[in-house]
Amino acid sequence: MVTTSPPASGDLPQHLPLVCSQFSRLAARRSEVGVGAVSWRVVSTIERHGPLRLSEIADRERVSRPTATTVIQRLEEEGLVQREGDPTDSRSSLVTTTEQGSAQLAAWRRQLAVGVGGLLAPLPAEGLATLDRAAEILAGLIDTHDG
Repeated sequence: MVTTSPPASGDLPQHLPLVCSQFSRLAARRSEVGVGAVSWRVVSTIERHGPLRLSEIADRERVSRPTATTVIQRLEEEGLVQREGDPTDSRSSLVTTTEQGSAQLAAWRRQLAVGVGGLLAPLPAEGLATLDRAAEILAGLIDTHDG
């Protein structure tokens, strides 16, 4: 097993995104969500930010527009999202979550909580408190910089 040592403070900007990404993948593997991370990430993004154009989804998810189109088409077929006309631009459509999509997202989050709970269970209270505070800080940064 490869372990990572705590970074020097100057390494945090490189270390933090890498570790967060690795932990996110580990949590997904442990959670038996039964769907690819891209699917629940996209549904979560739409749920969080409200109706979005395909180009906005592509930008937020850091994928090409054709990739976003393919993902949205698949999610539409599964009944998790729907497209509606954009009231401000008749050439565009907005993607929203459906009731089924919101319910499925809640189920995915419950499954993730089970998997992550198993990872966190052996940690001492001090470690859990540290992670809780770190999660609050990261959530604040996301709210500030990601709208």
